[in-house]
Amino acid sequence: MKEVSSEKIGTLRDMILDKADVKKNDLVAGARREAEEWLIRETEKLQRETNLILLDARKRAEDIRRRQVLSAEREKSTETLRLQNRILSEALGRLQDKLMHMKDREDYVDILAGMCVDAINSLREKQGLKLRLAAVDNSLANSVISKVRELIPDAEMIFDPEPAPILGGCWISTNDDRRQVNSDWQSLTQDMADTLAERLLPLL
Repeated sequence: MKEVSSEKIGTLRDMILDKADVKKNDLVAGARREAEEWLIRETEKLQRETNLILLDARKRAEDIRRRQVLSAEREKSTETLRLQNRILSEALGRLQDKLMHMKDREDYVDILAGMCVDAINSLREKQGLKLRLAAVDNSLANSVISKVRELIPDAEMIFDPEPAPILGGCWISTNDDRRQVNSDWQSLTQDMADTLAERLLPLL
């Protein structure tokens, strides 16, 4: 009886151990599956986060590159404008110097008279006009007026001895000073600025 009990106990123990072993294997397999699933989930999560980080980094890098390009373009544009303005200013300065040296020409009176005629035509009036010259040209006033009358016989123009604040050329106005045409070197140079710019800038 005792032996039978020992045998049963041994069998029962073996059964328990077998079940325990099966249970252990199931737990180990389950744990392995959970570990693998966790690893897959975490790997996918890590990959998504990595992709987001890379995307953000690329976006930031593109923003930085775009800003650098825009900054470089602005600097280039600013430098180009600065260079264009300097060259245009120099060209206008040389043009004005050339105009000022016209007073050394023998036909300078004819030049002034021609400028007066253009100014009179712009005013579209021939009567009651007033002429002002640069201080250095005041001594030429009578000769200029005589020449103008040769070109426009019915022109009525008097000389205003008060010098115009100009370097050369003439100012023609009505006696009441309501209308005036400035045909002096500074005004001519300024009027030619746009034309000069149109010709110069394509060359830069």
